[in-house]
Amino acid sequence: MRSVFFNTEILEAEKKIIENNNIPSIILMENAGANSARFIKKFIFENNITKCILLSGKGNNAGDGFVIARHLSESKTEILILSMYPLKELKGDAFINYNILKNLNVPYFRISEISSLKEFKKILKDTKIGKGILIIDAVFGVGFRGELDKHLRDIFNFLNTIKSKKVIAVDTVSGLKDYNDSRDLLKADITISMSVNKFNSLFGKGRETSGKIETVDIGIPSWEFDRYNERNIYETEQNDMRDILPERNINSNKYSNGKLFILGGKKGFSGAVYLSSMSAMRTGCGAVIAGIPESINKILEIKTTEVITLPLPENKNKCITSKGIDLIREKIKWSDATLVGPGIGRDADTQELIIKILEEFDHKFIIDADGLNALKGKLDIFKKKNNKTILTPHYGEFSVLSGCSVDEIKKDIYKISTDFAKKYNVILVLKNSPTIITDGKYFYINRTGRENLATIGSGDVLSGIISSVYSVTGDAVKSSVYGCYLHGKCGDNLFRKTGSSSTLAGDLIDFIPETKLSIKFE
Repeated sequence: MRSVFFNTEILEAEKKIIENNNIPSIILMENAGANSARFIKKFIFENNITKCILLSGKGNNAGDGFVIARHLSESKTEILILSMYPLKELKGDAFINYNILKNLNVPYFRISEISSLKEFKKILKDTKIGKGILIIDAVFGVGFRGELDKHLRDIFNFLNTIKSKKVIAVDTVSGLKDYNDSRDLLKADITISMSVNKFNSLFGKGRETSGKIETVDIGIPSWEFDRYNERNIYETEQNDMRDILPERNINSNKYSNGKLFILGGKKGFSGAVYLSSMSAMRTGCGAVIAGIPESINKILEIKTTEVITLPLPENKNKCITSKGIDLIREKIKWSDATLVGPGIGRDADTQELIIKILEEFDHKFIIDADGLNALKGKLDIFKKKNNKTILTPHYGEFSVLSGCSVDEIKKDIYKISTDFAKKYNVILVLKNSPTIITDGKYFYINRTGRENLATIGSGDVLSGIISSVYSVTGDAVKSSVYGCYLHGKCGDNLFRKTGSSSTLAGDLIDFIPETKLSIKFE
């Protein structure tokens, strides 16, 4: 896993690492710039870039930019450096690297100072900038405070109107200090993040503005950053997944490979139980029993050949009721984990049943969809449980559970989610892009998955995957982390085949086997 830092806190961590290890900061700047330039050279070649405009400021981000420019000169790409501030204001490592660049008489390179949009437009006109232009944003890094100067806002907004260009931001999009606000910022196609990722680049408007995130080495091992990751924020990676789901024992049987009970469904929502059940089987669960209203049993017996169905008493609304509680108790005791909620509905009888079984059993529960609706005002039932319950809400459902508005959640997603999980002794899987997983102490960011997953039934597949892993491993956090990663990775594979808007939730199930194998062995 890779540490993630808030923009306001990474500089302090770097300062401590530099001081404690006696590392000259200019060496880190050289590493950052050289490795960024290596990536940019490849980008230039692949995108037929003919000219680069590097926008520089007056701090360390500009210094990174000057190093990048020096190394890019080897690619014989014309580089125009436009300093957004008087060059006399440069200091420290940035000033040193500017002088190196100037004194070496680097070919294909020139520099000008810019103080207005008018000057900027004139230079663009004079240099006959056309297609194949790359803008490198090295004005401000993570240390930016305050507001962007007017000439920067004007230039950034003007550049955003030019379609025939690519933009790469160095470390972070200049001026990005709040992941909910991207006004007047230069929208990047790619952000090259130095050593660790920055929180503001991964969420909300910050994510949209930052484009694809690429991380480059600056010469500090990742575990050194982990030492200063006091908030325990981590981005999950494929290497973390390989050993979570164990290989089956050669002498195992279907009942020793994870037994899952799913309680859900109502008339019109049989598909939710189908998707959860089949995704659980495909993920590796040895046996799945689906407890469903008796009126949809016939159709599910036909659709879910490998899943055992348990028809349960229902009310006039075709929803499960407490009349079947003895059968439900029996299957909860049988199971290694129980998923409650897919398509279950909000009928009062059903909601009462959910609370009754949650109060009665200290069991490995996963609560999803309308099962979450029953928990409003009842969350204290989880506080003293030994077995962790996994809750899988989207923002709207979490708003109901937490009592916070969606806007409040988005504004302070880290604190609200970790406080909630800690207070109620649960594992929170907050579904969005990216999805976060937290137990109150650790905050995991899952960046697999794209916009094609925004389709009905996708969440049911996710709950089935997580529940399957939980039934096998018994570890709520690892099951949630793995489940989110696998689900998102299946979506990524489908995106490459069918694009952003043609994915069906059922398609994900077919991709589980090959995606599992790729996670394990690639």
